[in-house]
Amino acid sequence: MSQNWMRHFELQLTDDQGQGISLSDFKVTFNIEWFNISKQNRIGTFRIYNLAPDTVNKITAGEFSKIRLIAGYEGIAETVSADQVGIAQDVNADEVGKRNGRNFGLIFSGDVRYSVTGKDNPVDRYVLIQAADSDQAFLTTVTTTTIGAGWTAASLNDVLMQGFNANGATQGRQPEMPPTVFPRGRVVFGVTRDLMDNVAAQCNARWMFVDGKVEMVRDDEYVHEAIVLNSETGLIGMPQQTIGNGVNVRCLINPNIRVNGLIQLDQASVYRTALSSDEIAMAGGQITTEDQNGNLTLSGTTAQPASIATDGIYIVRGIMYTGDTRGQAWYMDLMCEARGAQDVRTQESINRG
Repeated sequence: MSQNWMRHFELQLTDDQGQGISLSDFKVTFNIEWFNISKQNRIGTFRIYNLAPDTVNKITAGEFSKIRLIAGYEGIAETVSADQVGIAQDVNADEVGKRNGRNFGLIFSGDVRYSVTGKDNPVDRYVLIQAADSDQAFLTTVTTTTIGAGWTAASLNDVLMQGFNANGATQGRQPEMPPTVFPRGRVVFGVTRDLMDNVAAQCNARWMFVDGKVEMVRDDEYVHEAIVLNSETGLIGMPQQTIGNGVNVRCLINPNIRVNGLIQLDQASVYRTALSSDEIAMAGGQITTEDQNGNLTLSGTTAQPASIATDGIYIVRGIMYTGDTRGQAWYMDLMCEARGAQDVRTQESINRG
């Protein structure tokens, strides 16, 4: 059982050599968006209040280029075993931040984009910092080369990683590459992140930058086993079924929950969305509930609420973190989908992963 008491918070600003300052003792508010797409890297926005003028000048002058946020609670997260959900375990305890049984860890690391000063009132002044994960690699990496006959997806990946490495991003999780050998050479020219989409497509996978690494995950793989969420382990309110935007879940900050990982909910606790009167009238009383691949779906209506997993296991496709070290906000909003669901999603949902 998770013991979510005593928040843990560390905020660090460093230069390119790794030297910097800790701002952990100040009032800080933060918002971080992380979605399962390669077209947008993770974005973090931080407000640090009432710093000394000298520190403010160093930040706004660009003395620091990197920012790291470590957060969570003192406690141990309860999980379901990999055997129970039928997946391979691939969890690095250092990455998720379990230190001596405490449940906190790195939830964001990125390049500082810009910083500005402002104030909420005549007394409280702040420095606002926006940062993005692997921003230099994401924005500036271009590949211009040729590869000879006999290339494979793995060799193309190696060529693209040379550019990412030069801009500070390293190779992270990688699926097994297909063995297909292409008999003709290829000109490789373009924005590297777009070219990496081609590698991911050959692997039936998705990729993104995570904490300075290129992480690629196959569509049938998950980055961690199912983490149980209920009122005792950090679940806030009731999970909400939506139309076209998955099942939305709010919980306390837990660094073990990652995009493309699994969570487990009580299936009965999901709050069902209501169809409009027009949709019900158009259906003419033909709306029925069906079980498809272990997921509950509606038929007989054009409005398609998100599938409900009968086993309670959902894939996390997006996370939005919100925190205030002197306030009540300290939670994650998760956009989830049932495993094997074939839901029709809104364009906004698709754009957000």
